[in-house]
Amino acid sequence: MCGRFAFFQEIEPLIDDLGAVDLSDPHLRSRWNIPPTAPIHVVTESIDKDSGEVLRALRIARWGLLPPFAKDESFSSRTFNARRETLAEKNSFRGSLARYRALVPMDGYYEWVRDPAGRRKQPYFIAPADGSPLYMAALVSWWKGPASHEGPAASADGRFLLSATIITRAASGKLAEIHDRTPVMLRRDQLDAWLDPAMDDRHAAQEWILEDAHLLPDATLALREVDPAVGKVGNDGPELLEGPRTLL
Repeated sequence: MCGRFAFFQEIEPLIDDLGAVDLSDPHLRSRWNIPPTAPIHVVTESIDKDSGEVLRALRIARWGLLPPFAKDESFSSRTFNARRETLAEKNSFRGSLARYRALVPMDGYYEWVRDPAGRRKQPYFIAPADGSPLYMAALVSWWKGPASHEGPAASADGRFLLSATIITRAASGKLAEIHDRTPVMLRRDQLDAWLDPAMDDRHAAQEWILEDAHLLPDATLALREVDPAVGKVGNDGPELLEGPRTLL
């Protein structure tokens, strides 16, 4: 699964590489400990109804997808991940699968492993060994809700809130030794296909995301132990990526 991640890369190189416009909040930049329900960066692609032009944009969304039938924002606390195997079946995700696919860019994510004695969990940071960005397959939803919205994930008129979920798959290889699920990390050359609004059938999108040929090879990833302080949501900063500390 993916329940905590870091995003500290510079925005300009990111949007230049993706050919996107920056519609995100300038106050949300480097963060090393992002939890569910927090605002996150997402990349979306849509067709303008009037001009017919395709717009690719970097936006801010609430992490935890809010489908149209969600009664309040608390629903998002259980939809921050979505299993790729059942996307087309689940009421919370199948509508977005056809129309609102997205990417979540990040520098790496965390998983916890309990030590042999079972006394504590050691966090690991999982990221590309070469320092390149990760692009997680995701879905988004524009949620209207019962009232107007404020904050970086709200539409300009406050009528809608953009929310997102990160898609996961069964882990394999060394990743499976840490957790049985892992985010769907896409290869750089597969991003355009996943975002393409022309793929507007949820069953076609389901078949696409199930194809492992689109995935970033596990061999390109590095796993390393990091400071257990990352377990506390209030802690943030680059020092969290340092190795575990020994108290004398």
